[in-house]
Amino acid sequence: MTPRELLDRLKQRWQSLSQVKKAFVIIAGTGILAATLYLITFLTQTSYTPLMTNLEPRDAGAIEEKLKSLKYEDFKLADQGTTIMVPKEQVYEIRIKLASSGVLQGGGLGFELFDQNQMGVSDFEQQVDYQRALQEELRRTIIQLEEVEQARVHLVLPQKSVFVDEQEPASVSIALKLKPLAKLKPEQVKGIADLAVGSIQGLKLENVHIIDMQGHILSDTIDTENDEDSSQVINKQQQVRREYEKELEKRIQNVLDRVLGTDKAVSMVTAEMDFNKQEINTTTHGPGQKVSEQLINEKSQGTGLGGVTGTDAQNTQTYPTGTDNVESASRDESITNYQVDTTQQKVVQPPGTIKKLSTSVVVDGKLSATRIQQIESLVSTAIGYDQARGDQINVTNIAFDTSYQDKMQAEMGKEETLAAQKQRQQLIYFAIAGAVIFLIMSAFLIAYMRRRRRQQQEDTLEESIKSVQDLIEEEQELEVKYIDVKHDQIKKLAKERPQDIAEILKIWLSEG
Repeated sequence: MTPRELLDRLKQRWQSLSQVKKAFVIIAGTGILAATLYLITFLTQTSYTPLMTNLEPRDAGAIEEKLKSLKYEDFKLADQGTTIMVPKEQVYEIRIKLASSGVLQGGGLGFELFDQNQMGVSDFEQQVDYQRALQEELRRTIIQLEEVEQARVHLVLPQKSVFVDEQEPASVSIALKLKPLAKLKPEQVKGIADLAVGSIQGLKLENVHIIDMQGHILSDTIDTENDEDSSQVINKQQQVRREYEKELEKRIQNVLDRVLGTDKAVSMVTAEMDFNKQEINTTTHGPGQKVSEQLINEKSQGTGLGGVTGTDAQNTQTYPTGTDNVESASRDESITNYQVDTTQQKVVQPPGTIKKLSTSVVVDGKLSATRIQQIESLVSTAIGYDQARGDQINVTNIAFDTSYQDKMQAEMGKEETLAAQKQRQQLIYFAIAGAVIFLIMSAFLIAYMRRRRRQQQEDTLEESIKSVQDLIEEEQELEVKYIDVKHDQIKKLAKERPQDIAEILKIWLSEG
């Protein structure tokens, strides 16, 4: 079949369709075309991924120029020019090429600044270049920390003096931009400071200043007076205290969440702990046991002394005699020996003893005095309240400010809604495309079945007609054969009995 014949046949087929079928074919064809175009666009669209993020405008411009020089035109800027997006399948290849070219160093040139041969450079310019290179090398090293996103280093190198007393100290200021929700540990801040001290000649630890982008002074956590061991001991003690406080806060929160509901109360515990190791020796003396007893009983008797020598009333001389007074004496004495009962007790008190607990609980909404007392009782049980220790519990009911959380939830809900809508649209598009394809295939299948059924009917009709024709032909053949047989019989009869035949003919003629 030639193309012209095929076109004429399609025209005839189209003209033979009804208006409803024509409308259905047009709608189905449009749907198929739209679905095909959407699938082609969806499957062939380029997926972009960030090549570099949080770039300075100068660095972004340098990378953009380098991409153009490397014949990579398929890239785009995002986040107000701080992010460069490239095709996902090319990101690693582009990074390798940019890294080999040195454009990904960012911020400036390090010691490679001196790779350039410069003639006629003054000492001052060379000193400035050295300072710039040292700043950049420190910055590159600092941003290798996982928590640090970007860093700026400002170095002050004073002029060398011939007099030691007049030599001004070097100093460095480091500004850190941390990644979202990231936080540097004190030992990490100390490590950055030690890195600067070890890299800059004449720099002392007290002249290192480190801040974050919120203006918080991080270098205050550096202990410049105590040695490293003392600092580690203090940090360990603080860690133990904070872990104990968190454990108590967790207990309180579990109780309050069950009673008041989730996020209806906030608790904070401050523990005063004694980290001194104490050794207490106690000696106790008991009543003792009787070991021996001695009893002494003495008695004595004798004459007493006479009167006093002198004169009587008549002035007669008198003398004392030994028979005037008789005296007796006795003495009882008891001596008991006891064995002293002595008890010595040695108590070693480990470090980390709780001296006092102060607990604050803030409850959302208004509470009655009875309710507050109930909460205080629950909290006291949870933390092991000890009045003799001076523990304190304070329960306050204040309405929570949830505007920030509400705003974040609203934004998250909006993002989820947009994502759900986008996903729903994609599902709708796929469903429409699937439905259109299904309808089209159904239409073709129905048309095919109808055409096949029609062909079968035509084949059956042709077979039926042929069977009838064969039957007619067989009947005609039978009739011809019957006539021939009769003709032969008449011939034979005419030969055998001509008189009878003549008589029959006379009768037919007379009747005719």
